[in-house]
Amino acid sequence: MKSKAFLRGAALVIVLSALLIGSGLPPSIVSAQSGRQPPRQPVEKKTDVQKGADQSGKPQQPESQEQAPPVPKDLKDQLPIKLSTQVVNVDATVIDKKTGRLYTKLTKKDFTIYEDGVKQDLTNFRSGEGPMTAVLLLENNFRNRYYTNYFDPTFFQEIFRSAATFVQGFVKPQDHIAVVTFSMRPKVITDFTGDSQRLYQAVASAARDTLNFSESNIYDALSFTLLGGKAIQLYNENAGESEYTGLEELEGHTAVILITLGRDTFSRITYDKALKIVAGAGVPVFTVQVGNLWFKKYGDQLPPTSRMEYLQAANALNTFSEWSGGMFFPMTFEGEIPQIMHSIEAMLRGQYSLGYVPSNTRREGKERKIKLDVDVDGDGQPDNKRLEIKFRSRYVEPDDNAKAKKK
Repeated sequence: MKSKAFLRGAALVIVLSALLIGSGLPPSIVSAQSGRQPPRQPVEKKTDVQKGADQSGKPQQPESQEQAPPVPKDLKDQLPIKLSTQVVNVDATVIDKKTGRLYTKLTKKDFTIYEDGVKQDLTNFRSGEGPMTAVLLLENNFRNRYYTNYFDPTFFQEIFRSAATFVQGFVKPQDHIAVVTFSMRPKVITDFTGDSQRLYQAVASAARDTLNFSESNIYDALSFTLLGGKAIQLYNENAGESEYTGLEELEGHTAVILITLGRDTFSRITYDKALKIVAGAGVPVFTVQVGNLWFKKYGDQLPPTSRMEYLQAANALNTFSEWSGGMFFPMTFEGEIPQIMHSIEAMLRGQYSLGYVPSNTRREGKERKIKLDVDVDGDGQPDNKRLEIKFRSRYVEPDDNAKAKKK
């Protein structure tokens, strides 16, 4: 068995060289910072209202150009983090349904926001056309590599070709992109950077990483990316786990780009819990589902239960995107990859950041629904019927009695 595993690993190195063509980069493993770093712009810590759930945040340390060691626990409370009070953050993208045009020149007066049907006063507004801050979250379970000679491209190839296309073609120096993979557990490949070559090296290193389980714990990986937690560092697995801060701690334009087959196998948290985390974090999740070409070819040969699992996976990914304000992309052909990645880039750069203080002061852990009207022609009337508006549609208010309920 060991010899077969070794031969399989050697074959995958050859596959990788054909997979990510034209880079000319050395195959050295990319080093990463030992703790997740925020972008190089001023960062504010989100409140419980912005997170939409009763979870404790972890302090966020500012990023520098040089790699830095973890901040000692006794110093974390001294970090210069500005704490905002009761603002609910909503990132929004406005697209014309007919033409696909992305509206990037709108102003504060063009937006009207409602919470549970009650109009709210916008206190914060920032236009789009800014840099991207995102975590590229890639499924990397060993099962995806079984079918190397069965069909082309494989799930593994579709995932890493998509990631390579994004970091090589659309990342600019002012952007902040991190790469995280997952199978049974998450692995941080590289922390936030705008260096496209460093990011490509990270994707290449992740593709060579065959020391993974055949599980695909998507829900746990999303929870880690949004809320933070412990993860393995690919560049130094012998160092054990390190603690990372989730994206929900960062204000401004942040996002998750999840590229996966979509089937969760062994997560510790349930789908309902994962959906609550995604809806409450205030971070758009853009999901790219691979494997659709394989499903079209061989789906009819699957047992009914397996076929249903695949369809349920697509529905789950679509719901994550819809509830968080992102977008779902079912990718069938390899030729679709550049257009999908370009669409994600355009939406990330064109997001509007809105904020309001809820008029409802209730704090009982209940769900609240958000509605957004947009006027693009200046006539004072909402143009929602002709628009596709992406924004978080709900969040969970803080619960002052959460600890008492657990007891």
